Amino acid sequence: MLGNLFIRSEREQDFETFSKQIFALLKVSTSETRHSENAPSGRYVYGTVLGLRVVFTEADDSDFPEYDFLLGFRPEADWATIDRHSLDGLADIVAKYLAQTGMMIARPLDFGKAGTRRIEYGKC
Repeated sequence: MLGNLFIRSEREQDFETFSKQIFALLKVSTSETRHSENAPSGRYVYGTVLGLRVVFTEADDSDFPEYDFLLGFRPEADWATIDRHSLDGLADIVAKYLAQTGMMIARPLDFGKAGTRRIEYGKC
């Protein structure tokens, strides 16, 4: 499974401001903002750290309509040599960390499949 987190902030924020906040919290330097027809808003921000590509975009998923943003982790190495479940633990740790800052997080258990179950994280 890929490491994906749907995120909702306590207060409404625009894409640029929120992406800077997320990357600062994770201490990941952004490489650039790119434009893509495949991204819901037509753009995404990414950075790399520890052999991972960290991608932040606006969310547009019918199973997660209450979440505004999507944060994804992808290995930069060839998928053939990496266990697809290796990013589950990382996504769980990042979700717990972001939830402590007041964000609502949902981690899909089978990303990309309609009706997937999820784990939700929120500030306690």
